Amino acid sequence: METLTNALRVFLKIIWKFLCAMLVIIVVFMTLVMSAQIALRVMGLQALRWTEEVLRYSYVWIVFLGVPVVIYSNELTRFDLIQEKLSPLANKILETFLIAIMLLIFFFLAQGAFTMIRLQMRQMMTSLNIPMGIIYLSLPICALSSMLFLTVKVFLLWTGQKDLHEAAEKTSGQGAVKE
Repeated sequence: METLTNALRVFLKIIWKFLCAMLVIIVVFMTLVMSAQIALRVMGLQALRWTEEVLRYSYVWIVFLGVPVVIYSNELTRFDLIQEKLSPLANKILETFLIAIMLLIFFFLAQGAFTMIRLQMRQMMTSLNIPMGIIYLSLPICALSSMLFLTVKVFLLWTGQKDLHEAAEKTSGQGAVKE
């Protein structure tokens, strides 16, 4: 069981690192495109027509790729005042309930995303000849990776093992100092 859990942790960490790398690549791309657009305008040259649209859709990708990253890192914004007052068992039950709600939301997001992709693959972006379905690919990536991370979180919670990010901090030796 421990070998399976460790293999699962390694697999999930690879997915997390891939998503983080994608976020960095998109931010660097956005920075370069925006800098080129600004430089062209400052020099009095004709601005690129496609930059605004590409930047807008890149931002959409950042948002939807960022969701599973913060789920893995356990950095979702939450109001945990009530959770701190509960017994360990009640805390587990509440955490499982909250994760179940998130899983349901991500399930419907994925379901709708696949429908949107299928419909939008025929529509092209205004300034570029790229199908709009490419933009909507960020939705199922977000939903499916988030569902995977959340499912493993529930498994680890009920088997009494460390959370994904806690174990990653311990193995990397770069965990934040907690007071």
